[in-house]
Amino acid sequence: MKTLKLEFYKIKRRKVWLTMFAMLLVQLLWGLWAFNNPKEWELESGWLSLLYSLSMLDGIMVPTMMSVLASRLADIEHKGNTYKQLETLRSAGSLYHAKAVCGCIIIAAMFAVQFAFFITLGYHLGYAGNPDVKYYLLSYVLKIASNISLFLLQLALSMLFANQMVPLVAGLGGSMAALLLMFVTNYSFLPWGGNLSAALVMSDWDETTRISTYYYRTFTSAETAAVIAIFIWITAFYVGGRIIFTHREA
Repeated sequence: MKTLKLEFYKIKRRKVWLTMFAMLLVQLLWGLWAFNNPKEWELESGWLSLLYSLSMLDGIMVPTMMSVLASRLADIEHKGNTYKQLETLRSAGSLYHAKAVCGCIIIAAMFAVQFAFFITLGYHLGYAGNPDVKYYLLSYVLKIASNISLFLLQLALSMLFANQMVPLVAGLGGSMAALLLMFVTNYSFLPWGGNLSAALVMSDWDETTRISTYYYRTFTSAETAAVIAIFIWITAFYVGGRIIFTHREA
């Protein structure tokens, strides 16, 4: 806990929260624009379309957001060349663990704000009924899990490479990969497809009526395996990143 507190203290003036809020603000502004003046059929399926849209939006934006978050947590040590000094006071493993937990807490808080805003927006627009608590909670948990896997991947890269352009380019590449996956499949075993695999709502577009029909997803065995893969990636990226970091030259 002391090590974790020190991580939050170190980023106090790094504007990490402000950086994440700025990127989240882009999503919030998009929501205000995209859901403005809903039609009657959109009000009827509003809560479903909201979950669907968030999954698609996060799939494109979040890989880059996670690369920025990981970079902000790691580059403070690179710039000060403090890894060797810190490892004389605590183990490299505890340092890696503290940064991982710190990032996970920020991710959980960030998506709590996101959900709170869009749910408030849904009520403001007059969506019919109420959001399904079970599905919204499950979506929140899966969203955190899929994005923690991306964060841990980016954290390993950010702590291993002093030049933060390497992980940032990887994050941008992940966003492009997620965008391409959306055009070819509705699930993926790649870590950048986690938001796609964890989406709980699907959509059918009717070209004649120009109306989208939203419905809760029924997972096939392959799709369920893709969701399980998210948690496998979390374990693999955490364990692999920690092992590599603890055995690197400081």
